[in-house]
Amino acid sequence: MGRDLTLGIEEVYAERLDFLVVALTGRTGSGCSTTAEAMTRSISDLPVSTDGLAGAELRKFNICHNFLRAQWVPFKAISVSTVIFSFLILEEWGQIEDFFKKQKLEASIAAIKSEYQLLHAEPTFPAFEQLSVKHDRAGSVLAWQFYEKPLKDSADRIRAALGNKYAPLFQTLGDNIRLSGSAISSVVNPSKVFALITRVKRIVKAAGLWDRANGTKSTRVVIDAVRNPLELVYLRDQFAAFFAIAVTSDDEDRKARLANLSIPKRDVDALDVREYSKKSLGNYGNFVSQNLQECIQKADLFFRNPGKPDAFARTRLILYRQIVRYVALMLRPGLVTPTPDERCMQLAFVAKLNSGCISRQVGAAVSDAHSSIKAVGWNDVPKGQVPCLLRDVGTLLNSHDALAFSEYETTNVEFRRHLSKKFEHAGPLKTALGLPCPFCFKDAYNTVTDKENQVHTRSLHAEENAFLQLAKYGNSGIEGGFLYTTASPCELCSKKAFQLGIREIVYVDPYPGISTTHVLKSGPEENRPILRLFSGAVGNAYHRLYEPMLPIKDEYMARLADDPAPTLL
Repeated sequence: MGRDLTLGIEEVYAERLDFLVVALTGRTGSGCSTTAEAMTRSISDLPVSTDGLAGAELRKFNICHNFLRAQWVPFKAISVSTVIFSFLILEEWGQIEDFFKKQKLEASIAAIKSEYQLLHAEPTFPAFEQLSVKHDRAGSVLAWQFYEKPLKDSADRIRAALGNKYAPLFQTLGDNIRLSGSAISSVVNPSKVFALITRVKRIVKAAGLWDRANGTKSTRVVIDAVRNPLELVYLRDQFAAFFAIAVTSDDEDRKARLANLSIPKRDVDALDVREYSKKSLGNYGNFVSQNLQECIQKADLFFRNPGKPDAFARTRLILYRQIVRYVALMLRPGLVTPTPDERCMQLAFVAKLNSGCISRQVGAAVSDAHSSIKAVGWNDVPKGQVPCLLRDVGTLLNSHDALAFSEYETTNVEFRRHLSKKFEHAGPLKTALGLPCPFCFKDAYNTVTDKENQVHTRSLHAEENAFLQLAKYGNSGIEGGFLYTTASPCELCSKKAFQLGIREIVYVDPYPGISTTHVLKSGPEENRPILRLFSGAVGNAYHRLYEPMLPIKDEYMARLADDPAPTLL
């Protein structure tokens, strides 16, 4: 039989080992580029710190580190901003010049023209130009050569030449590509919604073909960085071994890094509004634009990247430690078991799917000081009431359902008039597609009363719901414990956590408001809950990383018994 069994086992893992794609997402300044650069290094150039790890968690990390020393292959980095630049250089020069004049960037035209001419003169340019039209296996190796050297070098020079104007300009170019398929046009063309990420995909595949042509069996690619949630969904559909990683930082640390790069505060604020403000589907521009809130919510993994610029030498070791652990698990699922934080946050993520809120689903889990779960909750209406997801505006306006709709909703003339106008096409939607048409009471009430007030939501908050389970059914032992929530708590829930003696609040996505700087930053220091960004795997990735592909005992025994002497992966 030879080594047939071992070779068969190795084939099971080949999909992960041979072609692995990771996409980073995160706000400007959070550390996506730092993470991508680290992943391109050799394993010996990734120093780590085990500070804060003890007992089982230290043992788990050492297992991951030892495994990765044998299995590490440096990642190839693909910068989305460089791909955006590739769209620009494929436009006609006259149109590029006109665009820069409209953007009031006349001073940069000479630098752009110089790079444009250099790139068009490259011998490998035609192969990349062909790749931009369709995936061409024959020319992909040359196309990767063009991307890897001349295009990346040119993009770096343009970044330096534009200075503070680089980020807003390239955000505009990226939005244009998603709108129209062209970097310099904002004319909507829905067929081009995936134009940018399709080119990224082709470059990823070109990197794999380059490796195969040069005798490298394993290709690993990191994409820096995806800023539209539809593009994350697209990449998941394209690559079997794909993981989206959100790199997160405390807002104070993130802004300090941007200030250290001499980016003015007004420019930072403008970037934040553009990439992180809440966006509805009220227009096509919002549909295809940057939406970091949704990207972070759709991530598989979360890397916490703490620290201000003067602490980088120390804090980068924490970031590198996360890279080591989770790349090892991507290659070898079930190598170690989840952290206590992951176990608890996974429950919060699963809990949020129970929410009938049509604006945002949030989940929460409360544990004692030993990470034993005492309660879970999600944002939803009080027990017995019908959540918004299960209510149809047509039923409210044209029929009767006393259980689903309140007295106010059924009798207030102005409220009903507003709904009738706003949802006048709800009937055809249901007839044509079979879809009900729920509505958000808070949004409707605030519009009618000309207010902006979170109090009018029908739902209890997730954290509030979890706390009420403790009060309703009785429990003890949460003082000094943990609150895990998929979004940092609002002012009201922060006060409740403080009152209950919660020691740490672990969260994924910051909630707008002053809870972090007001409610949780007053009172005796020793009583204040500590806010901490979550790091780890959740959702489907929790299962993909921690469920072994084969029974562990059986696999190892099979390898050891194989003839001739086993060659372990």
